Amino acid sequence: MTHNEAMPLRLLPALALLAAFLPAQAPRWRQLNAEARAAIDAKDYSKLRSVLLELQPLLPGNPRILYNLAASEARLGHRDAALASLRNLAATGLIYDLAPDDDFASLRPSPEYAALVARFERNKTPVAHATSLTTITGPDLIPEDIAWDPKTRRFLLSSVSEARILRPDGQTFATAAWSVFALRPDPVRHLLWATIRYVPHCARCDKADDGKTALLAFDLTTGALQQRIASPVPGLLGDMTISRHGDLYVSEGLHGAVFRLPRGAATLERLDEPGEFPSPQTPALSADEKTLYIPDYIRGIAALDLTAVNVSTRKARWLQPAAGIALSGIDGLYVHHNSFLAVQNGTNPARVVRFSLDLQKQEILEAGTPGLGEPTHGVLIKNDFFFIANSGWGDYDDKGAKKPGSAPVVSAIRRLKLR
Repeated sequence: MTHNEAMPLRLLPALALLAAFLPAQAPRWRQLNAEARAAIDAKDYSKLRSVLLELQPLLPGNPRILYNLAASEARLGHRDAALASLRNLAATGLIYDLAPDDDFASLRPSPEYAALVARFERNKTPVAHATSLTTITGPDLIPEDIAWDPKTRRFLLSSVSEARILRPDGQTFATAAWSVFALRPDPVRHLLWATIRYVPHCARCDKADDGKTALLAFDLTTGALQQRIASPVPGLLGDMTISRHGDLYVSEGLHGAVFRLPRGAATLERLDEPGEFPSPQTPALSADEKTLYIPDYIRGIAALDLTAVNVSTRKARWLQPAAGIALSGIDGLYVHHNSFLAVQNGTNPARVVRFSLDLQKQEILEAGTPGLGEPTHGVLIKNDFFFIANSGWGDYDDKGAKKPGSAPVVSAIRRLKLR
């Protein structure tokens, strides 16, 4: 749901959140994040190193922490520790250009540093396992999510720019007042759930509705609106998943919240503690549906125990990955047998990657291929993963206007056959 923004490598992101959504005492990770920024500004590398070491398990798998740790260790003359952090960063498969950064000047004479520079260069090599299924008819649709109706055996797509749900051939299935983001079918009750919200990328949407968001249910055959669930908070009901029983789990990605809509209910109930998630994305259920995995664009992947009877015992548990695994920038997350599938569009490069459930191993499935652009979400159909390629978010500015000189964006559906 959220998009690939250019953020400085050396600065951990400053998150502008409404005070109404934060607890009186900011969570420890937010305090440390502010302290890290202050240490960077002051060039206090000893302070930065100590803060980052405490922050690392609170933002597990965040590659900016690895980068900043390497820089601070190098500045402090800790050659081996700096190289170790850079080795872990290179192992993520991400791309970083170390050459312009004088923080690493002390490392440049070493052959180990030269080898790492070469490793980051190799990370630019495309990884191609997906095949193109079909292009999506119509330019500049900004398709965000894809759903599969097993009864009619057809795909449905959400369009942010046109505030509608469509088929890959461009035909309209349903329309909404605001941009359409996530889609989840409920074949048992014959419904298609959709999250909607005003964003300026939608030319025909009313700007007076800025800040409004809702959850809609459409008839899965006709597209007729069946139900509307109001959001208990302003912002963006963005991503969701559905249980076999029909319970919905929905994330609010601008201010940070996770909700459940029990089957047959008309009110969303909050599952998380305010301040825990800065930007939660597509939640995924464990095979037994007792655990909800929540990817956060900044913090990594958290697990919520759905068997807990109250909020006080339903604490988010942040999963700790191996040192060379990056978990930030995940937009779509899915559980497939004994692994996670993740669409990461907040990393360089954007990619589709598979992690073991214990987060000790990874396999990059698609990255850097022509036409991949910024992928968003996908859907699992048995052992095939179908995902949206080249969504086009990066062709728009922060005000929702198409960037000057950018060509019309044609999006596509790609297919990954999983072992």
